[in-house]
Amino acid sequence: MASKTITNISLVQAVFITVATVCYFLFNPAAAQALPALAPHIKFNTESFNFGVVEEGVEIQHSFVITNTGNKLLIIRDVTSTCGCTVPVMKTKRLRPGEHTTLTVMVNTSMKQDTVTKKVGVLSNDPKRPVVNIALKLTIRDPHIGMNEGQAAVIFTNEKCARCHALQGVGLFGEQLYRADCAMCHGVKANGAVGPSLRGPYKSDPEFAKRMTDVISYGSKIHKSMPGFLGDVGGPLAKEQIDSLVFYLETISDKKKAH
Repeated sequence: MASKTITNISLVQAVFITVATVCYFLFNPAAAQALPALAPHIKFNTESFNFGVVEEGVEIQHSFVITNTGNKLLIIRDVTSTCGCTVPVMKTKRLRPGEHTTLTVMVNTSMKQDTVTKKVGVLSNDPKRPVVNIALKLTIRDPHIGMNEGQAAVIFTNEKCARCHALQGVGLFGEQLYRADCAMCHGVKANGAVGPSLRGPYKSDPEFAKRMTDVISYGSKIHKSMPGFLGDVGGPLAKEQIDSLVFYLETISDKKKAH
């Protein structure tokens, strides 16, 4: 009988404590706000990495450590990169509080020169940092090779590189072809970006137009990152497509240069 009475008293005490606690936070908003909110928090051991000086034509990689320092399940919704030559790999995308995983980013240095910066975006359910951009920097040691006449450039033969530099322009002409294959290096308006401006006196200087046609077809001897796009030398384009590009560049060069 005594044991049963003690049990009943313990139950009453538990209920009383629960009700008292609820009432305390109900009538004390400041105390309720002081409680830690349940949320995931994404944290990286570092959000940038410099490979330093590397060779052209190789694959390099670096691993970042991601930790959930919050108190709720962290879900990595997506990992994106700036181009096909930068490939992020992460096996685990759901991290309980305190858990960590590794994000490995592989970069193909083929057809690159000078200093290059690549970015990887990590999207998660962290309410404060839903998108985190990781920066990778590298400097290419030697000029690009493999662009002699009659030899296919690596950006056309390597599957990852070709997704950005060749496959998007298949079957396209003129402005659409320019935006698919050229804008990423020369800018949307052809005013220059990573590569030089392609605007010029196409109509008034036939020699200029011919030089541009030759560079697009067979590659540049000055800018080593510009390979030949003509099918006869291993590129992805037919002569008619290259002619349509030159005509498009001539058309926009006649207009006032955009800034």
